Amino acid sequence: MASARMRGRNWLVRRTAHRLRPELGELRYVAQSRHIFWKALLPCVAVGFVFGTIAEFVSPIRSTREAGHFNDPAFFALTSILTGLVLWSMTLLGSFRKLLVFDGGMVAKYSQASTRLVFTWSEIAPKTIKAVTTADGTDPERRLVARRKISLGAGGRNAVVFQSRGTFWVFASNEDPAPLATAIREAMTACGMPRAARAAAGALPAVVLTGPVALD
Repeated sequence: MASARMRGRNWLVRRTAHRLRPELGELRYVAQSRHIFWKALLPCVAVGFVFGTIAEFVSPIRSTREAGHFNDPAFFALTSILTGLVLWSMTLLGSFRKLLVFDGGMVAKYSQASTRLVFTWSEIAPKTIKAVTTADGTDPERRLVARRKISLGAGGRNAVVFQSRGTFWVFASNEDPAPLATAIREAMTACGMPRAARAAAGALPAVVLTGPVALD
């Protein structure tokens, strides 16, 4: 397997691959999605200053200071900014997502066993596997309409969508969706599902969305 196909295989991915190998076989591909919410930084810092102001009037941070007195502006500004940065750092939890393609299926949200999603190939409707993109670079997930739709990625201008368990799952990313769609097709072929692989081949080329598209 080419090393380029295994880009993104960190310790958490390796641990997951090791634990799921008896069930799903070998890891074939790691699709990555990242979207850092920079626009949330300034609002979080502003909230940090709100918290800092409240703290000034409610409880002194140091025993030598009196509540309600801004007698240490530098300390007030520092603690407020740090509070805002801590709040903003919490958005990073959803800024990095991965979708793992194994011999026997796909895995998402694998950081904890309680949140891990495992999709075996038999659970996925091959004809529903589609690669989509937008001409203006906006997130295509916003234009996909379904009765039940769940996001697996952090966002991006491209996406791969499939249906499983009565729900459409969308993995949006700024990466080219072709390698992910190809890895799915190749895994189905290797798993002895040639008909499913041929149906999954219809995922490419990526469909350019110019308006709302119903998946159901």
